[in-house]
Amino acid sequence: MGLNRLTRYLLKEILTSWLAVTLVLLVVLLTNRLIDFMADAARGDIPPDVIFVMLGLKAAANVGVVLPGSFFLALVLALGRLYRDSEITAMAGCGIGPDRLYRGILAAAAPLVLVVGALTLSVGPAAERQANQVLAEARQSAQFAGLQPGRFQAFGGGTVVYAGDVDDQGRMQAVFAERRLGNGRREIWVAEQGRRAVDEMAPGEFLVLADGRRYRGEPGTGAWQTLAFQEYGVRLAEPRPVSPRVSLDELALRDLAQRPDAGARAELLNRMSFPLMVVILALASLPLSRSGPRSGRYGRVVTAVLLFMLYFNLLYAVSDWTVRTGVPAWLGGVLVHGAALMAVLLALRFMLGLQLRRRV
Repeated sequence: MGLNRLTRYLLKEILTSWLAVTLVLLVVLLTNRLIDFMADAARGDIPPDVIFVMLGLKAAANVGVVLPGSFFLALVLALGRLYRDSEITAMAGCGIGPDRLYRGILAAAAPLVLVVGALTLSVGPAAERQANQVLAEARQSAQFAGLQPGRFQAFGGGTVVYAGDVDDQGRMQAVFAERRLGNGRREIWVAEQGRRAVDEMAPGEFLVLADGRRYRGEPGTGAWQTLAFQEYGVRLAEPRPVSPRVSLDELALRDLAQRPDAGARAELLNRMSFPLMVVILALASLPLSRSGPRSGRYGRVVTAVLLFMLYFNLLYAVSDWTVRTGVPAWLGGVLVHGAALMAVLLALRFMLGLQLRRRV
């Protein structure tokens, strides 16, 4: 059975506002991220070409958290306009009550619950994990890419590299490298060409030299070992290949469910909370949007923002509290979502009771 005309009208109003609010929130979020990444690129911590890759991954990682809030604000905006224009009053005069309005609201919320669930449970953590891996590799690559022709640069562990020329692909010409071995001994490489390689010759990062010689000995003595080579890999102490520590918000759902610690249980509950938030906030939108014809357009929106921030921060505060105290994570979730649902039911009772008294 298709949607009736009223439901289609409500869906149109809600989705139009929701797309606009979501776009604004994502732009604000990504702008802050963009500023951070550009600052890292300006300091030489990451290459500039990974900035937009990181932005895309961070957007995918955080959009599941943004959608419940943007949907709530969109509902308040759309329903608030209907109240101010007396459209809901006209609907009530035609016998259309809150139950019919909730059909349209829940018709928009139902698919969003599935989308938010997929994003927060699976897609978001995978994107966060990939973003951290890309960032770690970019920082590692940027350290080596900072090698300037005609200058000596230390890479840690007593290794110093000099290149007469470096092309756009990072290939080096006229390469000199030196490493201190201890007890006054040193190891020196002189080669025609060089390049950087990660996990190619062995696990780790290497300076791969071609057509050169290696000298090993102690300055001031004649006991030097000489070795001619066509290709030689010098393991670099810094930057080391980075395997970033996987935090709880990056773990796959299966791995998170298998962990018995309190932090993993709290993280799992937080991920499952966002689809539930969509439903509770959808129920809260109708009584919150109720306003008179002369009310300000954004008065209820400010209240909605404050309520969502309270709900969101309370969820994470209670989650941290359960981890510190050993209280079961599910109990913290019941307290937060139960309190929110109770507040919504009280608001609905007040609104319906007020409408009933007016009719009488």
